[in-house]
Amino acid sequence: MTTTGSLAWSRRTGGTLSPIDRLRLTAQALLTRLARWPAFARQRSGLDDRTLGRFDTDALPLPDSADARRALDHAALLTPGWLYQHSLRTYLWGALLARGRGIAFDAELLLVASALHDLGLAEEPRGCDFDDACFAVHGARAAGRFADQLGWPTERRDRLAEAISLHLNVRVGLAAGAEAHLLHAGAALDCIGARLKEIPSPLVTAVLARHPRQGFKQRMAAALDDQATVRYASRAAFLARLGFNRLIQAAPFAE
Repeated sequence: MTTTGSLAWSRRTGGTLSPIDRLRLTAQALLTRLARWPAFARQRSGLDDRTLGRFDTDALPLPDSADARRALDHAALLTPGWLYQHSLRTYLWGALLARGRGIAFDAELLLVASALHDLGLAEEPRGCDFDDACFAVHGARAAGRFADQLGWPTERRDRLAEAISLHLNVRVGLAAGAEAHLLHAGAALDCIGARLKEIPSPLVTAVLARHPRQGFKQRMAAALDDQATVRYASRAAFLARLGFNRLIQAAPFAE
């Protein structure tokens, strides 16, 4: 069975959801709501609750490799400032969540994925190549071409593209790879505040001071509305019908 949002799925469908895909995403949404039950309810239901680690301010630096710098420069050139800052926050949230749960990950790969994950959203949807029916698929393909320019081997390039293609799913588990899981988790935290309570308040303040939101709620909601209107068979449109933009507007961040 091909996973909705995976690289193999995106190559086959271009990002167009089938009825089965919609059913899978609905199931993911139900599981996500279940995971947000209070801890005592999860325990009574037999769901595992993990102990979170402690954080320190040394967790905040970005990877400083040549490829990471090139990816950041590429993203800064192609995305507006508010979306670029979202990409940086996405990496930091993902890295901090990983530290809290003891998840090992490739920091450079996560940074490049975070920097490039919304390349498809940065373009005017009415001018996009409709071979890509989903902006995450469009961005994954663009990121794959960029990784080719970096000289990344096929396996590493595909891990990058897979993480970006998957990130628009309702859930991305660790089985998809640490970087894919953390890219999704970091983006979801920044968009709707998911798992924000796992990050100590001083670190939340530090991340937001370094990478301000710049009216992110209104801008992201408007961008997703555009995607839902033009790419009406995409995951963005599906999320819009689930009320995702209301969750963005209700996120526990001051703009």
